[in-house]
Amino acid sequence: MKHRIVRDYLESLKEDKELDYIFPMLLEAMGFRIVATPRNSKGQSQYGKDVIAIGKGEDGLLYRWYFELKGNAAKDINDTTFYIKDGVRDSILAAKYAKYDDSSIPSFNKLPHKIVFVHNGILVENTRNTFEGFIKQEFPNGGFERWHIELLTELFSKYLFDECLFCDDESYTLFKKTLVLLDAPGWKTTDVDRLIDIQLNHCNLDKKNHREIAKCLSSLNLLLAIIYKYSQDAKNLLPAKMASDRIVLKTWAWILKNNKEKSKIVIDFFSKVVDLHLNIYISYLQKIIPLALGYKGLYMYRGSDSERVCYPLRCYAFMNDLLYYYMVSCNLKNRNKQYVNDAKNVVLKILQNNSGFEVPLLDSHAITLQLLLSFVLRMPHTEKDEETIMEFFKRLTLNVIIRKNEKDMFPELHGNSKQVAKSIYKKSPEYSDSSSLFLMTLIEIIAWADAEPLYTMLREKIEETKVNLQVSYPIESEDLEIKLFEHQLYDEMAVQTNIKLPESLEEFNKSYKKRYNSIDFRTTKTKFWFLAILAHKHYQTDLFPDYMNLGFLEPIKLNSQND
Repeated sequence: MKHRIVRDYLESLKEDKELDYIFPMLLEAMGFRIVATPRNSKGQSQYGKDVIAIGKGEDGLLYRWYFELKGNAAKDINDTTFYIKDGVRDSILAAKYAKYDDSSIPSFNKLPHKIVFVHNGILVENTRNTFEGFIKQEFPNGGFERWHIELLTELFSKYLFDECLFCDDESYTLFKKTLVLLDAPGWKTTDVDRLIDIQLNHCNLDKKNHREIAKCLSSLNLLLAIIYKYSQDAKNLLPAKMASDRIVLKTWAWILKNNKEKSKIVIDFFSKVVDLHLNIYISYLQKIIPLALGYKGLYMYRGSDSERVCYPLRCYAFMNDLLYYYMVSCNLKNRNKQYVNDAKNVVLKILQNNSGFEVPLLDSHAITLQLLLSFVLRMPHTEKDEETIMEFFKRLTLNVIIRKNEKDMFPELHGNSKQVAKSIYKKSPEYSDSSSLFLMTLIEIIAWADAEPLYTMLREKIEETKVNLQVSYPIESEDLEIKLFEHQLYDEMAVQTNIKLPESLEEFNKSYKKRYNSIDFRTTKTKFWFLAILAHKHYQTDLFPDYMNLGFLEPIKLNSQND
């Protein structure tokens, strides 16, 4: 049954972005050193060499390996795929006669080579004589191998599934449950979380065994690739996005816990997981952005009264994902000014066209507001862009006040969307809004914008309702950074409460200070600095006071008598 699952999955893969993607994982788990992959040569002629690697053969000698991959419609070797242009025959000849050298690798150019034709299908019997005769003619002294579906199933089972994803009965059960329930309504990452923990716990870093590290992180990458594949088949990429968040965050916490953020092999393999994570985001966002750009594009037309809740929640969840991805992609070295400007314009247009953003329902929506303002201000922007963003905050502030007047509800403090849903018609007794971090964030933004009328209106409503204004601060500890990537911070946060607002905005700007010293996290010193944003966004942990300094941050003087 286990082999059947592996075979069914492998047979379903297409050459582009699927078989091409997972095959290098197998080679690395087998101990090969990868020299080049299809990703390195996209858009260029590969001359029958999709993957190039260095590894030992059955004779124990070191070889250059040239792997040519065929999948999808070309996965079976038959008369058509054999003779067609750029088919089986042409690819094998190109691999044999087109030279590939790499002077950067010592002795690479002197190694003997092997050519391997890899296909997740079969050799049709009617074509067998033709194929075998061709191979005998071109490779009379050997040096050629064919890795077909049966062999691939055996290799993937042996090196990745049986040793990692199917390493015990619990893992096997969790794997099956994950795939079976993947497209079920309300899918949760519980089974994926447990499967990730098992994989990481089985990896013994003390031995400094590179093969074991390769298998562990490749297995997580393969798990994510399989979830992605099944999500694509179900035309629902949300589970893949959610699973990718968990795999990346929990693995990074594990890396930090074991002090491996500077280990080259760990970072190299983790980078591949992050690459797939970001590719999933691209696919997910590309499906939704065209809709979101339209007028009320994120609204479910013909929806029931539930859209009063679902529409704003959908808007904020999508904006979190969009801002996170743009923050990463706009900071890549190859991004030009046009890409950055287009990203900013997409964000602002989606914001303008979807009124759901103007009805914040959860206290944690303060995170979105901070990410939004931070993104727009840190990107090259015009005076018109600032006017657009401030017009949005004006409408949002007025709607917050109107909702309190009409429904007696500020954003729900605990981020409990169920209580928001229960309160569509009448406020639920369990709905909590007597305290608010959201309102304090909004006050800061209004003060930064010097919007005196908005400050006055919102302050009057806050005074009238006696809502407890709050600001949260992280409690510094040795494992705070690790916990940031493991779960939502709660006990690790301290809250300043009962903040009183002065009557005038001028007084507020003079008196209001957030006394806080920035915490020096290891993550910010790596190329994965953006994972801190992912952690706050995914777990809905309040952003730390220094994330967006609008002029109210005041460092604590450690030698002060008051401290």
